[in-house]
Amino acid sequence: MTANLKLSKGDKVGLIACSDGVREENSLEVEALIKVLNSFGLEVVVASTLFRRDAYFSGAPKVRAAELNRLFNDDEIMAIFDISGGDSANQILPYIDYNRIRMNPKPFFGMSDLSVILNGLYTLGNINSYHYQLMNLVYSDGKEQQNAFYQSFFEGHNDLYDFQYKWVRGNHMSGIVIGGNIRCFMKLAGTSYFPDPTNKIILLESLGGRANKIVSLIAQLQQVGYLDKCAGLILGSFTELERYNEFSVVEEYVKEISESTKLPIVKTDEIGHGSNGKCIVIGQEIIL
Repeated sequence: MTANLKLSKGDKVGLIACSDGVREENSLEVEALIKVLNSFGLEVVVASTLFRRDAYFSGAPKVRAAELNRLFNDDEIMAIFDISGGDSANQILPYIDYNRIRMNPKPFFGMSDLSVILNGLYTLGNINSYHYQLMNLVYSDGKEQQNAFYQSFFEGHNDLYDFQYKWVRGNHMSGIVIGGNIRCFMKLAGTSYFPDPTNKIILLESLGGRANKIVSLIAQLQQVGYLDKCAGLILGSFTELERYNEFSVVEEYVKEISESTKLPIVKTDEIGHGSNGKCIVIGQEIIL
């Protein structure tokens, strides 16, 4: 397993889009992000598959995977940041070179639809990956995010890792973290990229979806045997669900279906699609 990321001035980092390509109209945000990274002393290597070329994609699946493999194989690049999202990331899973990545590991950052790659890298590549959206550095909480990013990845503090939470059930959980965006994570069900949940902590969060959709996805998670095997559940932010004040519906359902095992559950508003989002490491043990 890789250790937590430690960056230094002069390091190179990669910028890529493995899901839907970044829209051209967002190029100014990308430029602002690169300026922030440059201000930290980082040199940014931009993948050829960053912006959309046709329709939604920054390249064909094999092309996007080849760019990701290239960044992993480049010994000068210390970390890879995927700033995309959408629906397209699982297209590249069969073309990722997991054997080479296992021999040449480095931190990969992404979230939302990138949950499929975060978990695939852990399951087949045996490396840690980081559930975090780098674009937070230039969003509404940008100054706070920039400070937490620098303190965590340059100074070795825990600013970006420490998240506030409350207990829904229990008072202790420990295990390796898997999961991410629930809609995207469930794309892996039945595939070799779906991690074994035994004694794992499952993170679930979502941008879209009201109570009926989220409950449906959690029901699927239970029906594939996940909730009977895991050691705990972290419920992150569910943006649309909480905007409609429907989280209590999901909370009660989760408690009901896991009553027999007394599954430990926590709720946090600091992991998910909010601009204040913290970072959690997929593939690393956590103790709450």
